[in-house]
Amino acid sequence: MRKASALIVALWIIAVLSIMVMSFATEAHLQTGVNVYMRERNRVGRLMEAGQAIAEVVIAGYQNAVEWSKDESLDELLEDDRWTLEKRALKNDSKCTIGPVLVDDRRDKDGEFVNPSTVTVEIEMVNAGEQNAVNVNELYAGGDQNYRIRWEMLLTSHGVPEEFEIDTDDGRFKLIDHLIACWNDWRDEDDTATAIDAIECGAESGWYEDSYDKDKVEDEDRRFPRNGSIPDIQELSYIRGFRDYPAVLTGGVLNPGDNKDEQVTVKGIVNMLGTSGSSKINVNSCTVEQLLTIPGIFSEDDDEDMAAGLETAEAIVGALREKPDYDVDESRSWWPYKDWNDLVQRVSDYAGVQVGAEAAEYLVYVPDKDSIFKIRIIGESMGMKREVDAECYLRDNKVRYIKWRED
Repeated sequence: MRKASALIVALWIIAVLSIMVMSFATEAHLQTGVNVYMRERNRVGRLMEAGQAIAEVVIAGYQNAVEWSKDESLDELLEDDRWTLEKRALKNDSKCTIGPVLVDDRRDKDGEFVNPSTVTVEIEMVNAGEQNAVNVNELYAGGDQNYRIRWEMLLTSHGVPEEFEIDTDDGRFKLIDHLIACWNDWRDEDDTATAIDAIECGAESGWYEDSYDKDKVEDEDRRFPRNGSIPDIQELSYIRGFRDYPAVLTGGVLNPGDNKDEQVTVKGIVNMLGTSGSSKINVNSCTVEQLLTIPGIFSEDDDEDMAAGLETAEAIVGALREKPDYDVDESRSWWPYKDWNDLVQRVSDYAGVQVGAEAAEYLVYVPDKDSIFKIRIIGESMGMKREVDAECYLRDNKVRYIKWRED
């Protein structure tokens, strides 16, 4: 009986010890897994730092990128600057992709990579974050001497009929004249309403005060002319004319109260406008619609449904993909214009179209100083992946961040 009891006790002790050993082993295994996870997580975190450093090097140096040359030695260029091609792509194409770059060189005994750590960086340049939008704050009497013409082009090309008239408390005006006058009064620095034939066509603070009193608008909902730059393009919706005809901004039926056969459908202009950057257009990264706001491309006297202006704009965009008759990098699928003379010659060769000389002052060929860079960094290690989305700008050769979001 004693031997049986001793055997049972021994078995219990062995069982308990086995459980303890298995528990310790399991805990050790889990702890090892946690340590590996934390190590790789930290490694991926460091990949974000490596990607940030690479992005800043490319952004800070893209303006000085060496232009393509027929006799260039790519090996020598890359020896002098590893990121030459990426800087050139950012300068010419407004975007580039770097990598995947191998950051951690871990190999097995046979020389094969083991769980390599890589980082990929994508950079896209946009005009003040608004994709080449025209700065509306420059389109007024104090900013651009041709502001009226550009507004007319913008509105007409989006479907607002030039002869479309409206009745107001001050008289009957063309809608285009009314919109331009009201915007100019909101933007300029004086308090004198714009007049046409000695009749006020715009609206200054007095008009808004009377309107708010008449409609019993609460104080917190009242908006008055800023007499300066607007910070948000949505502010246009508060301005007389634009608020009465919201389809001008957003698109839709301009006059829904009229008979069906008299209604006019327009495209919204809000996506064409921004509140920062330049009123000029980067001709190497713009659209046909944007070109139709440029004097010399779209004529206000074009009576043939903008046919001539549209042909010119399409030729400018199309000629970018036609190889010039001088030495160029033939591995590309499109070739940016160098300058005004290059544009005029290539567009003429491409479609026999002549671009008006007045367009020259509204076109640029490289991104301006107000460009915003969108950065995406992707780090991968041991099956783990981490991403960062950021936005920055370059000032005094330093990269300054305005947004940083990690997954």
